Amino acid sequence: MRKTRPLRYRLADQSVALGLILAFVCLWEAVCRLGLVSALVLPAPSAVGREFYYVCREIAVGGPLRTDLVVTFYETVGGFLLAVVGAFACGTLIAEVPVLRRVMMPYLVAVNAAPKIAFAPLLVVWFGFGAGSKIVMAALIAFFPVVVNTVAGLAGADPAKLRLMRSLAASAWMTFMKVKLPDSLPVIFAGLKTAIVFAVVGAVVGEFVGADAGLGHVIKQTDYQLDVALTFAIIVLLSLVGILLFYAVEWLERWALFWAPGH
Repeated sequence: MRKTRPLRYRLADQSVALGLILAFVCLWEAVCRLGLVSALVLPAPSAVGREFYYVCREIAVGGPLRTDLVVTFYETVGGFLLAVVGAFACGTLIAEVPVLRRVMMPYLVAVNAAPKIAFAPLLVVWFGFGAGSKIVMAALIAFFPVVVNTVAGLAGADPAKLRLMRSLAASAWMTFMKVKLPDSLPVIFAGLKTAIVFAVVGAVVGEFVGADAGLGHVIKQTDYQLDVALTFAIIVLLSLVGILLFYAVEWLERWALFWAPGH
């Protein structure tokens, strides 16, 4: 069983990390207040904080920013779920059928190597300016981490367990459900935690190209207005959304893998 570090050491690590962040913010504030950088290029943290308070207030009272947040959240989660379903099915086929692994993997790598943002205008043409094109964009970016981890996890099942199942004349389906899938879940969840963050990026990229709602659309509008502080505040909000979704997937992992070491 993995040993847990004493509480005082964990608190010390967190204190050091917090101290470094505070030092960086203070240096940033000083540089801006001394006029070394224009506010149109880099706003002071205090200005970003005021705009972030405004953003949070707008969301709390049901202003337009709440609608934008809901739209981006919906697109992110929808793209993530679409990527998970497609990638798990594709990864399972690749892992279980060796010929598909040899045939499909080069094409998957080629698609992943292509810059995803180049597909965004095409997706708008194919799926329109609504949420559909943003969901597909989020799914496209989140797809590859899940499919790779699914293949790696299923291929890395415990050989001793597989030999045991063969000795018991277990069917391929029984072997998959009782050995391969449980053994692969920790690796698959690692891909899911990466994918949920990528899905946020995909949704925002889709909104940059063509949208009339969403936080990516808000960032585009604030750039036109040269409201850099509000742009930073929206970026902070998007980061918080990504963090919350990441820890939601991690909570799901802990709930689903309570039996696994380290969970």
